[in-house]
Amino acid sequence: MEIRSFICRGRKKKIITLLFIVMFLINAMFYVSFELYNTIKKRHKNQWYKRLHFDQDSYVDKSGMRVIVGHYVGGNSGGNLSQEIINANNYAPVEGAGEGGRPVQLSPREIITARELFALHSYNILVGDRININRSLPDVRSESCKEVQYNIDNLPTASIIIVFHNEAWSTLMRTVMSVILRSPPTLLKQIILVDDASERKYLGKELDDAVSNLGKVQILRSLERKGLVGARLIGARTATGDVLVFLDAHCEVTYGWLEPLLERAGSDDVFICPHIDLLSEDTLAYTKSIDAHWGAFSWRLHFRWLMPSTEVMIHKSENPSKPYPTPAMAGGLFAVRKSLFWRLGGYDEGMLIWGAENLELSWRAWQCGARVEITPCSRVGHIFRRHSPYKYPGGVSKVLNANLARAASVWMDEWADFFFKFNPAVAAIRDQQEVGDRVDLRKNLKCKSFEWYLTNVWPQHFFPTKDRWFGRIRNDKGGCIGVVSGTPGLGGPASKVRCGSDLDLDSLLVYTQEGKIMADEGLCLEQGNGRAVWKSCGDNRKQIWKQEGPRLKTIDGLCLTLVINHSADVTDTPLTAKRCIKTDEQIWHFERVPWR
Repeated sequence: MEIRSFICRGRKKKIITLLFIVMFLINAMFYVSFELYNTIKKRHKNQWYKRLHFDQDSYVDKSGMRVIVGHYVGGNSGGNLSQEIINANNYAPVEGAGEGGRPVQLSPREIITARELFALHSYNILVGDRININRSLPDVRSESCKEVQYNIDNLPTASIIIVFHNEAWSTLMRTVMSVILRSPPTLLKQIILVDDASERKYLGKELDDAVSNLGKVQILRSLERKGLVGARLIGARTATGDVLVFLDAHCEVTYGWLEPLLERAGSDDVFICPHIDLLSEDTLAYTKSIDAHWGAFSWRLHFRWLMPSTEVMIHKSENPSKPYPTPAMAGGLFAVRKSLFWRLGGYDEGMLIWGAENLELSWRAWQCGARVEITPCSRVGHIFRRHSPYKYPGGVSKVLNANLARAASVWMDEWADFFFKFNPAVAAIRDQQEVGDRVDLRKNLKCKSFEWYLTNVWPQHFFPTKDRWFGRIRNDKGGCIGVVSGTPGLGGPASKVRCGSDLDLDSLLVYTQEGKIMADEGLCLEQGNGRAVWKSCGDNRKQIWKQEGPRLKTIDGLCLTLVINHSADVTDTPLTAKRCIKTDEQIWHFERVPWR
């Protein structure tokens, strides 16, 4: 019995030991699986549509030209997709999908199909085809806007002009239906769809049949590519309404969108823009954007949304439902009295396809006696695409450079020399632009100078002037003050940069009389909590750096200092403000660079 009992105890120990080993192995397996999952998740943390590869015709081209607001960009050839897929209209609405502007999610298997189709339009057309073309949207207007009462009988009528080229059927029809459903019938004179030589079969008879019973909708077709400017002019010449309202073909308007546009456009002296909200390129969710919309442009003449000036913010807080001025419009969505549009010369017909026409029109409006404004009470959703799915004849650089050269040559005066000096590729084609008729238009309209525009319309600008110093600020220990490549639009930590050549804009700065150190994109050097940072230029006293000999001092008397870190693991050389001492890290040399 004792021997048997001993054997049993030995067997129990073995079983317990074996159970512990099995439990350890199971836990180890779960741990390894969890770590592997996290590794994969980190590697692919961006959504699939943000990891797609695009060719040289994307909005970021070989020269680094960036375009952040996309308009009038229909589908491309579809890559390796068959003609049957490219020309198919797969609109099949699912009940409740996307209603109220809510996002539409796909299953993992469906995401594979969505990825294959994404290049057609640079947004998720699989989701778009599931959303009803007359879906509901939220009313995101402020309470003050909702309280405004409009006298419909006294408002002018509107002609809505929508240009499209190879746009998705469901997206285009959702744009049209949103206008019909949310516009007072007495104000909606007509909707003009301008087909700029689309190649998709579903945009032919199928589209004709779809709009045939909509009453006020008509389609104008161009057999050859005109581009945005030419196609919009076709629509404008056909319009019979008092006000021209231009929309992109991938928009959705919300309740009450038209009345505030027509009320302001009726004055015959303003180009009025709606407040642009976001339609997700992935889920097509309607998202309310920030209320601080203010259009401007960079040294390279790329359109940018910047933080509004203090004056504009005060105006917005005191009059939250009133329109406010903006230096430039995005260009895709705006309304203008037809008489004003033609009196100021319409669009520049010499511009190709798309690009820079919004800046040219903005400068012309301001300099020739009109205004550009944004009304917060008109809300329109727009699909902003990170890449163009559309082929530019000769490449995006050729088209945009030609348009920029035209606009700068006619309207920017000596600042055109600044632009051309630092953009030699554009300067090379400057003399090829035939702009004599536009120059004559400016003279006949007795338009003001670009200096007047900067001084009166955009006094917060960051461009060099005769009253501002322009050049490099070099430290005695090497390196210059500048914006590190990739710094986001709202700013980031400030570090030294490579000084570069006289044509390297990343290391060139404007130093104003009040002591602001300004870089491109509207960024100012500011003393933060610890290190210096680049922030949107404003009235913050921490953005003032007074020059005293070779030192730059804050309002509190601290000196701008280059922090040298000799650790091999540290590549960042930050800037900060410290107590002034005798050290080379606080010595700065101003090296002037001619800006024209």
